[in-house]
Amino acid sequence: MKINCWDFNHCGREHGGRNVEKYGKCHSVQYKSFNGINGGLFGGRYCWHISGTYQDGEPTCLQLETVESCDICEFFLKVKKEEGKNFVQ
Repeated sequence: MKINCWDFNHCGREHGGRNVEKYGKCHSVQYKSFNGINGGLFGGRYCWHISGTYQDGEPTCLQLETVESCDICEFFLKVKKEEGKNFVQ
């Protein structure tokens, strides 16, 4: 597996993470149906679609406190570059 958003961003909202009690478990960690997309665990490399600015509801990603949109998030750009033509947006 490749690095997932919660490991890259150190948000602490993964299973057993330090911030789960305060903020809740990240939605990207909970969706097994997204397992393997962009080489990630659950939604860990598809977070922009699950808990970020690419989904229809209110974004829940803590990283969006420091960046305006997933389009400029370092992790989003990293995954996009690594996956190349196989990138799933």
